[in-house]
Amino acid sequence: MSLLNRFLLLLLCLTLPLAGWAKIEAQVVSSFTIPNEWVGLVIKHKIAHSALIPSGGELHGYSLNATDSRSLARAKLIIGINPELEPWLADWAQANRREKDLLWLYPDPLPSGSHLWTVPAEVKRMISRLKKGLDAAGVETSEDAVVQILKDVDAVEKDIRDIFAPLLPHERQFVTQHPGLESFAEAFGLKVTGSILQCSSAESADPSARHYANLLKSIRAEKVRVILSDAGQNPAAAQQLAKDAGLKAPTAVSFEYLQKPGTPGDTWVSMMRLNARKLADALQQP
Repeated sequence: MSLLNRFLLLLLCLTLPLAGWAKIEAQVVSSFTIPNEWVGLVIKHKIAHSALIPSGGELHGYSLNATDSRSLARAKLIIGINPELEPWLADWAQANRREKDLLWLYPDPLPSGSHLWTVPAEVKRMISRLKKGLDAAGVETSEDAVVQILKDVDAVEKDIRDIFAPLLPHERQFVTQHPGLESFAEAFGLKVTGSILQCSSAESADPSARHYANLLKSIRAEKVRVILSDAGQNPAAAQQLAKDAGLKAPTAVSFEYLQKPGTPGDTWVSMMRLNARKLADALQQP
């Protein structure tokens, strides 16, 4: 073997592993794990897609970093839920003139319960809008997959209604750590009596003394027995409120993201059932 051939062979051996290490840029980038899962289910041919905020990340008040900006800049299509919910994504798209490449799954003004991915009827509308947006962007989707997703959503809705069916009227109230689950509660015959934090984007803030006192008064007057905290967030205020109200410790739920693959709650279907069961069990406890 000539010296030149040996050199070329060595160069090939060195470059092949590097090719495997090269990062595949996502063609579709979603704001967080839930719409990212929907993208993976809807597309017909597997393409690279990713979520900016990983499992366990905080959606409210998120700040884009340099890596996020690069991912967004290279994405063919960007998926978000709503510009009011994700203003940081709307601001990036406007600053970089990418509004035409940003698909909002719920573009209308937000209702009081901003976590619309917990409402089956809204999920079906968002899935339909996602399919149309992907098709318009040249990302082929599967009609069969969409039909199956809609069936799964209907099944989840039925299961959750069955989970909450045994609850008596006085067992259907709870307090949340921050606003967001009002639409979910309304959809399933429950009631959010109040939220510890008044602003969903102020996860680290403490409630004012007046708000805290009014909330404690409402809990006692309406005989609320359950306080929710957000898994992964600081539960100190929720714990203190439960103590002052003479209630059991807060129940930690996670409606805002999917768990890591291979763990309970790693899909929208399992996340909804898991957290609905946690809430129902807490509401039924004396």
